[in-house]
Amino acid sequence: MKLTGKATVKVDGSEMLTDVDSTLNLGGSSREFINGPRGPQGYRETPEAPSLTSTVRHTADTDLIALGRITNATVIFTTDTNDAYMLRRAAVTDTVELTGGNIRLNWGGMGVERL
Repeated sequence: MKLTGKATVKVDGSEMLTDVDSTLNLGGSSREFINGPRGPQGYRETPEAPSLTSTVRHTADTDLIALGRITNATVIFTTDTNDAYMLRRAAVTDTVELTGGNIRLNWGGMGVERL
């Protein structure tokens, strides 16, 4: 049985030159347990948007300003075991920073679905 070891990231159909460290968070509800004097009393839920974090390689063709302005994109995360997820109406959520030839991109989306 093959295990997942890496993934590719496509933005609006164009594959990005990513490192193997991409992380997909499906979002949903996070739960915080609330404690009282006798221990846990219950939990409260907070909605969380789906997100993706990836390291992109910088080349002479990389436009840092354009990367930072990406909104309303379709982002597809595909593993090497052919499991794929699509972030709908995705946007880059943090400022773009180039360090040592790498750009760390954090994405948020309005929804996620398995392809």
